[in-house]
Amino acid sequence: MFLFDQYVYRGGHPDYKVAYAWDGDNKLAKVTVTQTQVKDSKNGGNSKDVFDLKIPIGFGYKPKKDDSDDSSASSTPNLKTFTVRVYEREQSFYFPLEEKPAFISFDVGNKYLKTVVLEYAVAELKAQLQFDPDPVSRIYAAQALAKKGGLEAVKTLSEVLKKDPFWGVRAEVASELVEIKLDQAFEGLVTGLKDKDARVRRAVVGALGKIKTHETYKALKSIVEKGDASYYVEAAAATAIGGIAGANLDQKPTDEQVLKELKLVLKERQGWNEVVRSGAIAGLAQMKTSEDALNLILKYTAAATPQALRLATIRALGTISTGQTNINLERILQRLTELSRETFFLTQVSVVTALGQMETSKAIRILRSLADQTPDGRVRRMADEAVQRVQKNAGSDAAVKQLREELDEVKKDNQDLKSRLENLEAKSKKN
Repeated sequence: MFLFDQYVYRGGHPDYKVAYAWDGDNKLAKVTVTQTQVKDSKNGGNSKDVFDLKIPIGFGYKPKKDDSDDSSASSTPNLKTFTVRVYEREQSFYFPLEEKPAFISFDVGNKYLKTVVLEYAVAELKAQLQFDPDPVSRIYAAQALAKKGGLEAVKTLSEVLKKDPFWGVRAEVASELVEIKLDQAFEGLVTGLKDKDARVRRAVVGALGKIKTHETYKALKSIVEKGDASYYVEAAAATAIGGIAGANLDQKPTDEQVLKELKLVLKERQGWNEVVRSGAIAGLAQMKTSEDALNLILKYTAAATPQALRLATIRALGTISTGQTNINLERILQRLTELSRETFFLTQVSVVTALGQMETSKAIRILRSLADQTPDGRVRRMADEAVQRVQKNAGSDAAVKQLREELDEVKKDNQDLKSRLENLEAKSKKN
């Protein structure tokens, strides 16, 4: 009942930041736990914001060679566990240990709903990724290591992507690896395209889609052309190459190349629930300045199009609208006006979704008209919410968009410099 009161009646969940330090002289491990969901007392925070939980903290040691020849997370490490009561905004705990632990596992077994940010050194994070038997704890370690960045983090996460026994960890690692803005992250991710689990391959494709380079395009193009055992992986690849084509890059595939690939998918890849062809439509929608991409999308809004594909295509009109010329924007608005008169619930929802993504106040008139004519209260509510989004979107001007493009360019130049510096440092260490 005590736990129920905290999570249900109070609402929310604890957000923990966990730091660790080792006192070698006294053989003490210090673990500092901060509840970051708690507001500062000066800003109205109070004791009711703090969760009061008994949390097990484990100190892990590498398996002995006699116990296992495989030093991986599947091996059972020696884990010494203490249970502590965490009930204040910030607390420090001291644990006497015979020797320095290899890693620290917060909330052993992960019994509580929470978020955790680990502030450990790289060595402890690497050991936790390798030896902690709990997959959720390994995910926390991967997130923390990715935030540290650097070539060592890229190498470690690339190995985890290849070897971790649980698909969920490998999928999360792919998502974290791409956030390290180094060119070497691409090499680590590409190996994940051969993962035996489709869910991991899909995560890898999604991550590679964020690295908008010609090399990435070639890797993903192979999946689009040759296919994959999973429809979802194929769909993700089709969407990603459209995003690469639509990016503001010096070296990228031409619109004609990508359009040819996506046209072929739309022509030949009919399948379960139109997953793959919907992915191709999503890819076309990322080519926001291409009139040819828009023409192809408009073609598939026809009534004869299979329902799942047609709904995805209607939603895509909102995505592609933000980069089109005024003339083409009017074409999109006209088509959505026509579609808004249909009575089918899912069509109306898709129209509202498309209009809600637009950056022109002209979409508001269509949304209000749809809200007035529909008998479905759900559609009216969604239309009202979409009006608020459009009003907010319409406030952004060309200067803001230009600033975003310039910032993206600066980030890319910075990534190139960091990658070269990491390579030079690695070579100097070898010499």
